Amino acid sequence: MKLRNLRYYIRESFLSIIRNQLMSVASMITVSCCIFVLTFSYIFVANVDHVLSGVEDDMMISVFVLDEVPDERLEELARRIMAVDHVVAIEFISSEEAMADFGARYSDNPDFFEGLNIEGIRILPRTFNVSVDNIIYQDQVRRVLERYVGTDFEQVRNAQETVDTLISINNAIRIASIIIILFLSSVSIIIIINTIKLTVSSRQNEINIMQYVGATAWFIRWPFIIEGMIIGFLGAVLPLVISFLSYGEIIRRVDTAFPARSDLFEFLSTSEIFVILIPFALFLGVLIGSVGSVTSVRRHLHV
Repeated sequence: MKLRNLRYYIRESFLSIIRNQLMSVASMITVSCCIFVLTFSYIFVANVDHVLSGVEDDMMISVFVLDEVPDERLEELARRIMAVDHVVAIEFISSEEAMADFGARYSDNPDFFEGLNIEGIRILPRTFNVSVDNIIYQDQVRRVLERYVGTDFEQVRNAQETVDTLISINNAIRIASIIIILFLSSVSIIIIINTIKLTVSSRQNEINIMQYVGATAWFIRWPFIIEGMIIGFLGAVLPLVISFLSYGEIIRRVDTAFPARSDLFEFLSTSEIFVILIPFALFLGVLIGSVGSVTSVRRHLHV
């Protein structure tokens, strides 16, 4: 494609958008709605994935040792746990350490803690915190360790149900977002097809003259194709700008309303989100515009 021709294509595309302002704006708004759903979905899903990865790093299986088991057998139990497939590390917490941690958490109520601190009585059990190489194997490891409940262990516990709930919500959001994006993409393509159709109709005499003087089919087609790409691109820019400016402000407001949030989990930074989202959203917008314009050119432009 020659540079001179490219300039002509772009100029004609913008002139066509201006001539058909109503349909062009309708196309851009529909594309914007589609991209906005994409940005919202990606921001939500990416942050949930980020939180889940943090939970995965911190989540362990807690194995409570029976009080009847003597301390001399703890090393043997540790070796037994480490021998289980997918177990990568264990941390032993004595009853005294557990009580000290409990006391630190409830330091604002020392009388309550003193009432529990009875000499010679083990209030909290000795515990092995077990780390696995992947969160998906937690249930498998837990079932193996539960074989020893009643003989060596009092209880084996993990928070898999909580993580499963978060994963289910995340997957539901993904599926719903994909369905909405596909629906809005289809609507966008239909509107762009009609926009290009109007442009073809309004320029039919000009197109006929260009054919008579020997213009090639692609020389006639390219302005319409580029018009759809411009509509898709401009439709993607607006939701990206709004999302980019809003994301940091939303995080700031959440931190103000829930100051303890940062101790529990961290949101992804604006740069981490938009370094992926911006190119993908712009590509999707241009793709929607391209599909709409190419489809319209094939249907309505007989060259």
